[in-house]
Amino acid sequence: MINKERYSFIFLLILALLDQINASLFGVDFTYSSLSIVSHLCFCGCMLVVSHEKTMNRILYACLCGLCVGLFFTSDWLVKMLLFGFFGWLIGLFKDMMDQDHWVQFAIVFLMMFLYDLICFFGAIILGYITMSFMKWFIYVEALTLVFNGAWIFVLLYIITVFNRYATIKDIRYKRIEKLHMQNIRRK
Repeated sequence: MINKERYSFIFLLILALLDQINASLFGVDFTYSSLSIVSHLCFCGCMLVVSHEKTMNRILYACLCGLCVGLFFTSDWLVKMLLFGFFGWLIGLFKDMMDQDHWVQFAIVFLMMFLYDLICFFGAIILGYITMSFMKWFIYVEALTLVFNGAWIFVLLYIITVFNRYATIKDIRYKRIEKLHMQNIRRK
């Protein structure tokens, strides 16, 4: 039997590391004179991984993921934990739709990623951390971010689909071996 939680945690850790590598390679230009990319691989991966969990597990896994990302990779651990947990709860509202096809999954995760960025932008505006206009932020930061992460969401969907198929095949083999073992015990 395969331990999905362990592999999911390792997968999300790798995505968080890739986020950090992308942040190093494509750093955000805070002068807003050139285009910037903000990587959301771990957020998108977390939403895809927790989407089929029960409500409390989904919220707790998402909060834990946000806490780990916030503690080890950024300095806003409380904000990340709360936002990841909120979106972990929110994706549960679309649980039935997430089973349809990859386009629906893509659309839901993409919209959640955009909403995540909007909440962060308007939160920074309200708290006075930034004073730029929405259009300037959208052109210089968000536009390329959406394109970059949109392409990666398809890659994440493919990886998670392959992993789920592998886990299903592994479970079927395990149950078959267990059934043969039980039949051998009954014969004795």
